[in-house]
Amino acid sequence: MRLFDTYVNGYTELEVADIFKMYVCGITPYDSAHLGHIFTFMTYDLLQRRLEDLGHSVQMVRNITDVDEPIYTRAAELKMYYTDLAEKEISSFQGVMKRLNFRPLYSEPKASEYINDIAEAVKYLLEIDFGYYVDKDIYFDVSKFKDFGVLSGFSENLKLALLKKRGGDPDRPGKRSLFDFLLWRNEVDKNDPAQWKTDIGSGRPGWHIECSVMSSKLLGSPFDLHGGGTDLVFPHHDSEIAQSFALTGHYPARYWMHVSPILYAGEIMSKSLGNLIFARDLLKKYEPACIRLALMHYHHRIGGEWQTELLEESRDLLAQLRKAIQHASKESSDTLLCDIRSALDDDINTLGVIDALYCFIETEPSYNEVSRDNNNLIEKLLDLLGLDLTSA
Repeated sequence: MRLFDTYVNGYTELEVADIFKMYVCGITPYDSAHLGHIFTFMTYDLLQRRLEDLGHSVQMVRNITDVDEPIYTRAAELKMYYTDLAEKEISSFQGVMKRLNFRPLYSEPKASEYINDIAEAVKYLLEIDFGYYVDKDIYFDVSKFKDFGVLSGFSENLKLALLKKRGGDPDRPGKRSLFDFLLWRNEVDKNDPAQWKTDIGSGRPGWHIECSVMSSKLLGSPFDLHGGGTDLVFPHHDSEIAQSFALTGHYPARYWMHVSPILYAGEIMSKSLGNLIFARDLLKKYEPACIRLALMHYHHRIGGEWQTELLEESRDLLAQLRKAIQHASKESSDTLLCDIRSALDDDINTLGVIDALYCFIETEPSYNEVSRDNNNLIEKLLDLLGLDLTSA
């Protein structure tokens, strides 16, 4: 199996042991799961399914960032306590993922469950002089890690622009470098909704350190693959690499994989732009397999503008697929399974999967009945794609 590795900026052949350990950055639960989330997570779900199909055990960890500013802001708008909002959205998200037939996870940690571990990591970074204080807050000194930005490879100007756009504070007085990032925010307001008492003070962690600690605690270090959306390459994943190297002496993962966004009205789906398409709304009209197939019309490294008509096309494809598998020969089913495996082995090429499905349904069936052996083949290929055709 080959994947496009962001770190090497090219294709690489995966070297896979019996157990494959994968960490994917998950949601910040302040609003409902949208189509962009589903597209990203489906890519890793397909990777997990194919690795399991190859005989490997996959330990997939996808975190929940329940310690972050957007939750507090949204909760205040709704006049809710932030933990109530987080739990509500987590429950909704997990329900959507279950309906869309996602594989169960090895672990789905919440940042709030690892506060003491995070505080210990920050304390150690202070001790080895990778961390320093700005007032009462603690920052990571990127000058101590000579390869900072190695994953993105972005120019200084682009990194600065992205830092401002993605929650950074390059202009904060007292920082040693524009790119130094927050490790721990100490209590500055007694009304602050989220704060914990720790050995490094009362406060809460920065965003980047959360994933570094959770991934290493659950998967060890280094683990096999780190994933997420392309918007996380910088600053989030570049910052994770710097922290993890300081903490362990090596990079956190052997491979880095990123998914491009699904756009709507020419923009990345976001609450601030009001261009979200919620998965819960689509599930009221379309069956889960239809939504999965519609998203498979996009390659994960390309993404693209969301086209609503793909849902109707996928509904038709499902109807044809249901009919075809009732009468398909073992030979044609075996060919389809091989074609799907080949497409997934080629950088999770879902466009190749769609082509293979159309080729299959256009082939004249050789038999009127399906043998039990063929039933097993059909079940295997449907499971490989996460398609449950038992209910419309």
